[in-house]
Formats: sequence, C-alpha cells, structure tokens
Amino acid sequence: MAKIPLKNYLWLIDKLSKRPMTFAEISESYERSSLFERNHPLQARTLYNWREKIDELFGIQIKYNNETYRMENYEYLDDNSPQKWLIQSISVNDVVARSRNLQSRILLEDIPSGNELLTDLIEAMEDSKVVKISYQRFSDANAKEPIKVEPYCVKVNNRRWYVLCHVLDQPTSKKTSKEYKKFGCLKIYALDRIQELEITDEKFTFPKNFYPDEFFANHFGVCIGYDIPVQKVKLRVSDEHRMYLRTLPLHHSQKEIETKDDYSVFEYRLHPTIDFIRTILALGADTEVLEPLELREAIAEEVKTMNKYYKPKKKKE
Repeated sequence: MAKIPLKNYLWLIDKLSKRPMTFAEISESYERSSLFERNHPLQARTLYNWREKIDELFGIQIKYNNETYRMENYEYLDDNSPQKWLIQSISVNDVVARSRNLQSRILLEDIPSGNELLTDLIEAMEDSKVVKISYQRFSDANAKEPIKVEPYCVKVNNRRWYVLCHVLDQPTSKKTSKEYKKFGCLKIYALDRIQELEITDEKFTFPKNFYPDEFFANHFGVCIGYDIPVQKVKLRVSDEHRMYLRTLPLHHSQKEIETKDDYSVFEYRLHPTIDFIRTILALGADTEVLEPLELREAIAEEVKTMNKYYKPKKKKE
C-alpha cells in the first residue's frame, strides 16, 4: 500500500485556509513548496484526489466554484484540535525548509523519535486493520512478545507520540471504570518504544460509541489512571505565574475561581495522576495545591524526598 501523502493534504488545507485560490495559483505555490518533486507538476486529477481524501480524513470540504477552490467548513475546527495543530506544524516546517538562509534562526521543538511509525498507524486506523507490535518499556531489559492491538487513536504529549489501543486476547483491568469496561482492555503505548510494527490483514470494527476526545477529557497527559478517580483540584498560583496559566491553561477544565492582588486560585476537574503531579512540581514555589488533601500530601511527600537530595551537607570541622 502506498504511503498516505499526509503532508500534501495538510499543505493544501493551510493554503486554502488563508484565501480561495485558482488551480494556477495552487500549482505555482506547490512548485515553490518543499513538497515539490522536480518534473512532477501538480495535476488537476491529483488535486481532486487530495480534496476527496481531505474530506474523508478531516471532514473538511474543498469546493470548486467560479474557477477557484475554497474551504467550506474550516472555521468549525477547534483551535485546540489535532487537525489545526498538524496543519500549523506542516505550514511552519514548509516555510523553514524553503528558507534555507533562515534555518539557523528558526528554532523548533522536535519530536525525537516514533515519527516513522506514525504514518503506518494512521494507515491502519484508516483501513481498520489490526496491528502486531513488539513493545519495550523503559523498565524492561527486552521487548515483550508481539501482541495484537486495534489502534483507536494517536496522541502527542511532551514531545512523544502515543497510540491508544484495544489489546486483543487480554482481560480488562479490574481498575477500569464501568464506563469503559465494555470496550475491553485499553492501553496506551509510546511510539518510540515500539520495537517492531506489522499491519496485518485482520480487520476490526471501531466502536461507534467510543470517542477518543471524551476518553481523554478528564485525563492529564497520557496516564489513564483508572485507579485514581476524577477529582476537583484547586491550585493557588502567585501573581506573576498566573499569567502563564491564563494564556496556556494546564487543562481544558481550568477555571480561575478567585482573583486577589497577589495570587489567583485555579480549579480543575481531572484524574490527578503522576503526570499531573510532576507538572505541578515543575511549577515550583509559585504554585500550592489547596485541595484535595490526598494530592496535597502526595506533593508534600515528593518535596520531602527531593529535599533529602538538596539539603546542604554539614561542613567538616
């Protein structure tokens, strides 16, 4: 199976998101892009196929009228959606690739590994095909025996790609919430720790009543945390640092419920897993957990342990 030219689709969406364009304008812009292959100009049939695939993958319709191409429903995409993120990333990468003289002056955060498997997983999801993977956790000396999984969705977090899968032939964890027990054993895998990946010919049916965005809605990062219930969390944040949270919220549930001259209180509703604890610790002394008590005590225990390492040593007399 040919690889999905995902970059081409995202490039076209980005171009038409700015203004309607004629075929000649699209073709000229394509030849100036980093995607252009010499002696392979854009064909009308190719553009038609791209439009069909964009509608199928992203639900974005590109209409042709009065000799111009325009997008019908791009404005309905959520600013925080993966589609918008991918489109913007491709746009920036294209500009950087073309502007060789500026490459040393445009510094980007790279996702170090796992990208080579992303296209394979997207293909498997598109074709609803079971994937066989060999996975090696950081704590394991060797990769586990290959397992069969149904890839449900991919997610990027802290510069790593992850895939949420239904694992075949494995029982559902006892800690799984009632809401998701019916979907079987759901696990998340980091792409950079997948040692081998094979797309099989075995088909699966993606459950109609499973919504990845809803599944992760109350989670932070990629820790599923079935054993930690959804809780209301309150953080008191200092005057200066609260501006960072206002412009870049920690979680979509964030609400500023109290504002004083020298601090604000932010409220969240989520599973306070280890990912969330580490993020709070990264905020340092500017942030204090007010509730729940269990989370406050967990943070205090981490700080106590860290203090042992950084406590000044007594000087020898």
